[in-house]
Amino acid sequence: MTLLLRPEPRLESSLLVVVCTLPLLIVHGLAVSTSSYRLIRTVARQNRELESLRRTDAQTGLVARSHWQDQAKLSLERFHASGSPACLLMIDIDHFKSINDLHGHTVGDEVIHAVGQVILDCVRAHDHAGRYGGDEFAVVLSGTRAADALAIAERIRCRIAALHLRDQPDLHLTSSIGLAQAAPHQAGLREWINDADAALYRAKNAGRNQVADHEAQTSHAAPPAPVVQTH
Repeated sequence: MTLLLRPEPRLESSLLVVVCTLPLLIVHGLAVSTSSYRLIRTVARQNRELESLRRTDAQTGLVARSHWQDQAKLSLERFHASGSPACLLMIDIDHFKSINDLHGHTVGDEVIHAVGQVILDCVRAHDHAGRYGGDEFAVVLSGTRAADALAIAERIRCRIAALHLRDQPDLHLTSSIGLAQAAPHQAGLREWINDADAALYRAKNAGRNQVADHEAQTSHAAPPAPVVQTH
């Protein structure tokens, strides 16, 4: 009965008014769509920037610890799954505490920044160089055998030995580097880092300013390269 007795629908606006408002509705819809698209792009860009900040160590420009550790875990998993080689470098600035004590923490911060830039310049595009903590750095060399990793480590060591801060010309920097290949006994990242650390401390105990290979049980200390000035 309601359906039968309901009055016929009646337009509140004339057909002319409706037709005239259609362009406005279309323009409004396009404007809203464009604004929404721009907002989505802005949010996506900001998310990328936040992710980049999260992955980057602000002081050195290298990747943060969490990122290179994730890459190291993936490299170790690939080694166990397919035998793909990988190497890990642990790099430590020699006598860094003395630098802070004698020259102050500002100079210490400059040293860490300069060394970070040297490491960044020496590694390849697909390597992952990052901050481990304090004055210690790590480099994950995926798909890399020990001989090639040793060449990269030596390049880093020589460049650091040739580095002089422009405002501290008498400050001579050196580094000790430990190298560890991915190996079957390394069940996880902790064991891999422990092997690289053991090689690092063997380099320090042997006199510093050298590279020690965990597997080869040898150390390498080449003559320093020419001086490189930095700000």
